[in-house]
Amino acid sequence: MFIKYNCRLRDVVAVGLAWLLAGCGGGGGGSSAGSAPDPAPGFSVSIDRTELRFSGDEGSRVEPKIIVGTGSGANVPTTAYFGGEDLGTAIDRVEAHINGTQAQFVVYPKAQLAAGEYSGKLKLSMCADTQCAQHFKGSPVDVAYTVSIAKGLKATPGSVDLRALSGASASATVNVQLPSGASSFSATTSASWLQVTNITPSSMTLVASSLAPGSYSEWVTVRALNRQQVIPVTYTVTADPSSVTTIVPDRTSMDFSTPVGYSSNAQQLKVTLPAWVKTVDTSVEYRTGWNWLSFVAGAGGDLKVVASAAGLRPGVYRADLVLRGTQVQSVTVPVTLNVLSADWQVSGTSTLTVDAASTTTSLNGQISIDVPNVPVQGWQASSDASWLTLSRTSGSLRTDKLGIAVNVPEMLKLPNARTYTADITLSLPNGNTPSTKFTVTLDKRLPELNYVSPHTRLPGESGKYTLRGSGFNAFANISQVLQVTGTTPASVVRVSDTQLELTLPPAQGDATFALPSNLGLKSDTVTLKTVAQPAIGYAAVPTQGYKGGMVFDAERKAIFTVNKTLGSLMRFSLNGSAWNVSSAAVTGADAVALSPDGKSVIVTVTTGHIKLFDPVTLAEQGSFKAGYVSGDTVNNLPRLAVRNDGKVLFAGYSGVNDGNGGMPYFDLVTQRFGNIGGAYNFGWAVASGDGSHINIVQSASYSPLPPMVSLDGGDMVAKVAPGGLTFWYEGAQSLRGERFAEGTYTVWDRDFNKIGKVVIPNTAYMGRTPVFSPDGKRLYVMAYDSTGLYNGSTSKPRVYVFDSSTRMVTSTDLPLLGSFDLPDYPTCNISAYECDTRALGTISPDGKTLFFLGDVNLVAVPVPTTLDTRVQAMRRLVLPASAPARR
Repeated sequence: MFIKYNCRLRDVVAVGLAWLLAGCGGGGGGSSAGSAPDPAPGFSVSIDRTELRFSGDEGSRVEPKIIVGTGSGANVPTTAYFGGEDLGTAIDRVEAHINGTQAQFVVYPKAQLAAGEYSGKLKLSMCADTQCAQHFKGSPVDVAYTVSIAKGLKATPGSVDLRALSGASASATVNVQLPSGASSFSATTSASWLQVTNITPSSMTLVASSLAPGSYSEWVTVRALNRQQVIPVTYTVTADPSSVTTIVPDRTSMDFSTPVGYSSNAQQLKVTLPAWVKTVDTSVEYRTGWNWLSFVAGAGGDLKVVASAAGLRPGVYRADLVLRGTQVQSVTVPVTLNVLSADWQVSGTSTLTVDAASTTTSLNGQISIDVPNVPVQGWQASSDASWLTLSRTSGSLRTDKLGIAVNVPEMLKLPNARTYTADITLSLPNGNTPSTKFTVTLDKRLPELNYVSPHTRLPGESGKYTLRGSGFNAFANISQVLQVTGTTPASVVRVSDTQLELTLPPAQGDATFALPSNLGLKSDTVTLKTVAQPAIGYAAVPTQGYKGGMVFDAERKAIFTVNKTLGSLMRFSLNGSAWNVSSAAVTGADAVALSPDGKSVIVTVTTGHIKLFDPVTLAEQGSFKAGYVSGDTVNNLPRLAVRNDGKVLFAGYSGVNDGNGGMPYFDLVTQRFGNIGGAYNFGWAVASGDGSHINIVQSASYSPLPPMVSLDGGDMVAKVAPGGLTFWYEGAQSLRGERFAEGTYTVWDRDFNKIGKVVIPNTAYMGRTPVFSPDGKRLYVMAYDSTGLYNGSTSKPRVYVFDSSTRMVTSTDLPLLGSFDLPDYPTCNISAYECDTRALGTISPDGKTLFFLGDVNLVAVPVPTTLDTRVQAMRRLVLPASAPARR
């Protein structure tokens, strides 16, 4: 076979032929072309060898050999063709190249020659024509060659094609011929689905594992000594309709429920896998919450799943379990966790009442404790109040009850007539369940006596008296248990839990009252003092400055007032026939009153305080901050009233927003502020001498005028007074409220039945101050002569005395019993704006001495036994234009 490798010399060697000839200078080893004429006389070619030897292994590549040719002489041809022909059987091809100044023939033996010795000749030609009919001198040349092929590495078959149904595996055997000198081989692959097994010195098995349907390819590299062979492997997997080809969980979703702080019961998720999937990669994707789902993988992809509510609040949480496998679509299983509140169920004694009927054995109870949706476990308990003791501090849910009891010594330290709470904190030691609190209420209603009203009486005096306190309803028959010393009540009537009405015989001395209880305790005693009143002579005690309120202390024969100009609490004490004056500085003092037991002087202060003072020393006993206290600079309207239960009503704001109304009070018993119920305001008021009845003006500044309201000692809601009453600037009540003076014009009874009109016979006199006798049968009206008041007249104040004992039937006007004049004015009497002629007035308990107080004098005047009964001439009242009207 003639194998040509033709090359146009001018193209291939281009410039290099001249170099080739010049560099080599001719050659040898050639043979003549026969009879054909020499195409380039004087030019010849030669090669550097005439024999080639090749060696290699069977199945491996045998390296080529190079023959170098050179040209020499003159007459260099412009075109030359190379050619080569294998006269044997082992040469694959000859490639000709120009390399610098040489022509190279690269000889390649055939590949894949079987082991053995191959000999032959290679005929090389350099010609002037494409058919190689004109050889240059020295061409053609025969080159002998020998190819020696040793036994090599050979795998049969050279490529492997595997086929299987999904879920099944496939295998094939490959025979291996080892090269000379080798006793073993190795085979490797990078695909996880392809394994090489059963390797022997002459064979191996290729195994493809189960895969999803599809086509796969890989290589197996076989190595022995320094030789290797690569075997292509193709793997075709087809689907079997009856086989599982996806991940199949046994449920489409999972739902868990557990209380706060606990883990749920485990649930099993069974998973069916395709045959080629051996393991499942499981992960959690949270939609709400974090790290509350856990799982443990079992055989075949099964999962043991648990949800934990540790650190979660009650609510619904969601996540997805994502199942992934090799060559299969992932599957999502939605998971829901319902976190429940760990609901404590605590029941039992929640209220303990301490009253007169209570015993140490009755002041206890039991509490049942459970948390139904958590496992049975221990609980712990503690109380935050010293008055409540626990029978134990720990126990077991659903089994152990908690006993509670009142600690009597600690309870007795608490103020009475109040409600107290104790919180029992319950917890589970593991801390998974939030603790809870069970509240126990203590209603302390031990019998208590606070006041007897009035708290003084005259020797030989009898009548009705009021006991105020609390806890009275606990006694079946209070008249049998009321402990009385110094007198024997004719009757004891329980009006309410806080009020008793006593009928007492004539006083022979002081009387004390107390109440017992089953706990062996005795209430504080209250004392009704029998106080004789001395004869008091006329006196006019100079005292400048506007005054606020006036009260007569029968026990100490003293009068208290506040001097608003000087900013002081003043006391006028009777010492024989003289009056001693003392004071204590109280800046902003506005009004004064006496506590129902006479133990404290009460002062309202415009700095927003209620202050208490000792009536003997005038030392301050306490100061209590209200929200606001109203005040005025002149002889003020009565902006302070004290009930017989110790509630001090005042104009202002209590500072307590309890929703009960707009009438503030300070409670002397509890020393706390509050509000009287009803949609009414407290402007100013007048109280009966025993504090059992209060009439209240809301305001004189609105149109229409708001109605006057009244408040009885047992009521907590003020009521509108009938009869169209609205307001007044001066008012008075008798000792027990039998009579009420509306200004100096009309007298009413306690139930607002009109008794009669007050008509001063001399129209020149204007009423300034009304004062009732203690029994309400007489009304004293101090009046000023208006003509003398403003024109320098020497007329004196006059006191008119009216009979108010009987309701008028045929007449409208109260009978005038007479009058008497005062030697001195209690107030200023000049025509000036700063002159306030409104005087304050009161009377001694025996009804024998009247007291009038203003910005000039304290006037004490005995009531004459004989009154002036002359009817004064009626004169027309004419006020000068310059005289200003006040309020």
